[in-house]
Amino acid sequence: MAGLADPVRASAAALAVVCAMALVVLAVGATFTVRSVAVEGTHHLTPEAVRSQSGLLGARLFLASAARARERVLLMPAARDARVELALPDAARVTVSERTAVGRWVSGGAEWFVDAEGVVFGSVDPAAAPALRVTDERADHRAGDRVDPALVQAAMRLAQVQTADLRPDATSPRVVLAAGPDGLVLRTAAFEIRFGGPERIEDKLAAARRILRENPNRKLDYVDVRTPDSIVISPS
Repeated sequence: MAGLADPVRASAAALAVVCAMALVVLAVGATFTVRSVAVEGTHHLTPEAVRSQSGLLGARLFLASAARARERVLLMPAARDARVELALPDAARVTVSERTAVGRWVSGGAEWFVDAEGVVFGSVDPAAAPALRVTDERADHRAGDRVDPALVQAAMRLAQVQTADLRPDATSPRVVLAAGPDGLVLRTAAFEIRFGGPERIEDKLAAARRILRENPNRKLDYVDVRTPDSIVISPS
């Protein structure tokens, strides 16, 4: 019996080697090359850009890594998350979860989008963000940069303020992040309101409105509500 078992084991071993070699040939050969990459969930990004960034097209399916492709896609600032699936014999699918713009971040002469997490990113659709706009004079931001989320939230709150919320001469209000201690500034055609940091933004805004109501015709250069309990008005 032992004599019969030896040839059987030898044949099984030989078959295993042949199968292993066949798998190696298939893996490195062109048989299972990724020929199509479906992309879903894009709006800020183009499917072509995601497909290229994934590095999957033309890759050997058995050597390709879904995790590595996902990491590559997440290097795109507009991509918040992604799922990558590989499918025999020659396909892949990338599903992208994009960031949601809460407004527009103007910096260094360029207008970007920004999300609630403070991530600055671009989009192929210029209409894919609310019209709320903030100009950052502190630094030249680029896609992928991050801004303090609390600062973004406060800035977008101020970007909602209209002339009717202030007084009639406060036309063309716009929000600026100024360098130095002034911080968040709401500039109008007649004067500006200096808010400083994002903390207590509602208290500061309420204080500014109260001052304007109490001084409907007073000439103003600025109202400083950085400390809402100690307001400074210029000219005094």
